[in-house]
Amino acid sequence: MKKKKKYVAVSALILCIGAYVITGNILEDNKVNDDIPLHDGDVLVNNDVETGDTYMQELRATLEMERNKIISLLDEEEKAKLLNYMEEEKTIETLIKNKGLPDSFVVISDGGVNVTVNTDELDQEAVTKITEIILRQTDKKAGEIVIQDVS
Repeated sequence: MKKKKKYVAVSALILCIGAYVITGNILEDNKVNDDIPLHDGDVLVNNDVETGDTYMQELRATLEMERNKIISLLDEEEKAKLLNYMEEEKTIETLIKNKGLPDSFVVISDGGVNVTVNTDELDQEAVTKITEIILRQTDKKAGEIVIQDVS
């Protein structure tokens, strides 16, 4: 039972970190960004994120630091699950790039998949392509996918 509680706590922490990093709900000018993102069909589309390649690098660096801290606390089963998510993320990022779409940053958690695409504006065709890739590569449903641009 103790192991299960630890697993639930670590899973919740991973989900919170992923949501925190991806959704851009960080403190700006001492206030929390409470804007409600646009919703496009079954896929949530959030257009309120910083811009540029630097932002994408910062996202990756922050997630890597947080995951390195968390990995030391996990048992072998939990580590394997997280490493599997990380492998799926890299595969999805590569497939998105191979489709001719801009650089992307993907985070997978128990709660869903968050994708940040390095473009000022996502069109419906790009969202559809990204969603199809994620649906093929994971067991997530469309409603568990959040896709946002960096505009």
